Amino acid sequence: MTEVLTNVVDDVLRKTLGAYGYDHADVKPGEDHDGEPALFIDAVLKPNSKLVEAEIYSEAHRALGDILLKNGERRFPYLYLRHPDDERAES
Repeated sequence: MTEVLTNVVDDVLRKTLGAYGYDHADVKPGEDHDGEPALFIDAVLKPNSKLVEAEIYSEAHRALGDILLKNGERRFPYLYLRHPDDERAES
């Protein structure tokens, strides 16, 4: 992932999710379920952060899509909120 793209993603998420404990983003390219190029973005929240309301999540996702398109990015962004307090399923 390019540093510019990561910085753009980080800037948008800091603005939209900062009040909800946003810490950093992990951005990975890949393919979605249809085999189309995609970006998988984990918005990592700080421990003990408050829950992100659906409307705020939607706003962040929409803002990501808008800024990525303006920067020439055509891959669809899949946004996941990662809370360090969440339990993960064992693989």
